[in-house]
Amino acid sequence: MSNDGIKSYFSPDISDIPSGCEKRLIDTGMLHYEASVAGYNERYHRGETSHTIHVWWARRPHSAMRSLVFASLAKDLSEDASSVMASLAMDNNHDIETNAKRIIAQGYSEPPKLLDMFGGGGTIPFEAKNLGADTYSIDANQLSVFIQQCNMVYANQVDLDKAKSIVAKSGKDVLCRLKSDTEWLYPLRRSSGEKTFGYMWSYKKKCDHCGKEFYLIKRPWLSTKKGNRLSFVKEESPNGDVICIQNIPEDSYYPVAWGRGTGKCTCPYCHELQEKISVPDCEDALLAVINAEKSGKSFSLAPENAVPPIAAIDEEEKRVLNEIHAELPKSELPVWSGIVNPALYGIKTHADFLNRRQRMLLVYLIKELIEEYNSLSANDEIMAKFVIGVLSSLIDQVIDWNCRMSMWIGENEQVGRAFCGPGVAMLWDYTETDMLLHGPANIWDKLDRIIKGVSSFEHSDGKIIIKHAHAQELPFDDNMFDAIVTDPPYYDNIYYSILADFFYAWKRILLKHIARELFSEEITDAKYELVASSRRQGKGSNAHESYCIELKQAFGEAARVIKPDGVFSFIYSHSSVNGWDAVIQSYRSSPFWITSVQPLSIERKGRPRSVMSEAVNTCMAFVARKNTAERSPITMSMLQDKIKDIIESFGKQLTERSGWNGADAGLAVLAYAVGLIANAECVTDADSDADALIQVGKVIKKAFPEFTLKVRNSL
Repeated sequence: MSNDGIKSYFSPDISDIPSGCEKRLIDTGMLHYEASVAGYNERYHRGETSHTIHVWWARRPHSAMRSLVFASLAKDLSEDASSVMASLAMDNNHDIETNAKRIIAQGYSEPPKLLDMFGGGGTIPFEAKNLGADTYSIDANQLSVFIQQCNMVYANQVDLDKAKSIVAKSGKDVLCRLKSDTEWLYPLRRSSGEKTFGYMWSYKKKCDHCGKEFYLIKRPWLSTKKGNRLSFVKEESPNGDVICIQNIPEDSYYPVAWGRGTGKCTCPYCHELQEKISVPDCEDALLAVINAEKSGKSFSLAPENAVPPIAAIDEEEKRVLNEIHAELPKSELPVWSGIVNPALYGIKTHADFLNRRQRMLLVYLIKELIEEYNSLSANDEIMAKFVIGVLSSLIDQVIDWNCRMSMWIGENEQVGRAFCGPGVAMLWDYTETDMLLHGPANIWDKLDRIIKGVSSFEHSDGKIIIKHAHAQELPFDDNMFDAIVTDPPYYDNIYYSILADFFYAWKRILLKHIARELFSEEITDAKYELVASSRRQGKGSNAHESYCIELKQAFGEAARVIKPDGVFSFIYSHSSVNGWDAVIQSYRSSPFWITSVQPLSIERKGRPRSVMSEAVNTCMAFVARKNTAERSPITMSMLQDKIKDIIESFGKQLTERSGWNGADAGLAVLAYAVGLIANAECVTDADSDADALIQVGKVIKKAFPEFTLKVRNSL
């Protein structure tokens, strides 16, 4: 590529580096290109990373974060350093990492200190400690803290080659015992020759008026693969619905009883409205089983002996819980429309979102993991903590892929995750899997992914400090960190504590044996969770104000603990004006000036969540320094002129040369507007910063019609 071609990829500066601050590699403007390519690649190819172990949400690719950390720390601006940044993003072999460590170390008299104020799943600190930094990470959520401690602190205390082999052996032993425990739970294992791996459930309701029974099916499709339209169909009988399975023509559909877009249904017999539908008032109805064939899958109506008597399951559940001195989670789901919909229909606790057999499987798994921990800790307690810590993610697999919210996807004949976020949907048709067989979402494959994830772990010589704390009050000294690299919650995109509690409530039965201080409470602590929530703060305007106040506090703390010449790399994205307005207010209230923006396109667009929701394909790394200069006003016309220049000089390069879509390129340009407004005292002829963003958004939309900027209150 020619020099002119390379320059077209440079992200433009927003302000100069303050005097007294040394330039770092991130200031060269090439991060966005190298890290985007790498992050996009990692999304398509599930590799050996920590992400394959524990469930956490909205994680950024290791490759992109590795580049960001390196660029934020490295003071070498040479072509060699840029080449290492690109290589780190695409391939993390030992020689490249050694070279990266050398380049970073040259700029410091002692190992640099890096902080992640919102540790989450731990990707940023994981990469920072691998690059030789003294690494500090905090999170307000206890489950996040445990994940990070397991992946970094415990991992640094054991022989990783030995640990990997123990994880493999212990994991296999646990699953073999679990399969033996559950033989009676799945009677069709033996009769079908272990072909029957899936069970398709719905709910049956008796009409409040005529007394006839009908099904609450909403998703009747078994398969639409290769043009096949295999569906449940309904026949009426004197007592109510009878279900069959048929291939149906293009113009035929199952007659759903639900009102469109409502939580109400109508009896198909007497046509009376049924209100306040509640799962406890309905009957779990097993409709069909799924069999693995030599070529594909087959579906048949469920035989009567497919499930043991519920009374027998309940009795065994009590016995096992008594044996491990535990009880079912009693913590209640928040009743929150659009965020936790199952709570609206009578699924009240973190024990209720699984059916009886799914729950029994989970209880057996926890029992086996406790027994394995006791056996391992008798010889080596630290090794036992690490091994069972990573194997506890087998619990994640059961919760996420085998509960009342696990859907069957007819397009590819697979099971879908229940807790991919941002909210928790209520399903009236769900799929149970026999996870000890080898169908979709089986637990043996999860064990293989755990082992691969452990292969990505490595020892580091620097400090690794993981704390349960919150960003609004950092537990660190002034002027301590050479860099802060962090990826906070994006306004109201995801409510992490709500999602985490579905896992935490069950994992604590096991993990209180390992980290009692983190698992003493029934649910995680959401008091300091930095999210905008109309439900928690009463109304949209209060939620926005509260989020702004707390984000300002976090920025103030960041400014306090970072060194005078430190780099603050803040990753963020949102689709709403309010989400960006909060960022502008926080920078302007702090001594941080944004020097550049590095837009990263790191979300695989073919993922189900990207297709079916407003998932963010692009996030922005805002690079800032502390600066004592006075901020000056900017006029709306000046702002718009600068944005038009950025559209032409950079935004269009993203679509024309880098293949970004218009929506993502427009969002990247908007981030530059956010930086310009944040660095200004005010926009003189705009009613507010939000108004300035709206006006700029109109300019961007003319250049990129797919771009949208929403005006709405928080969820």
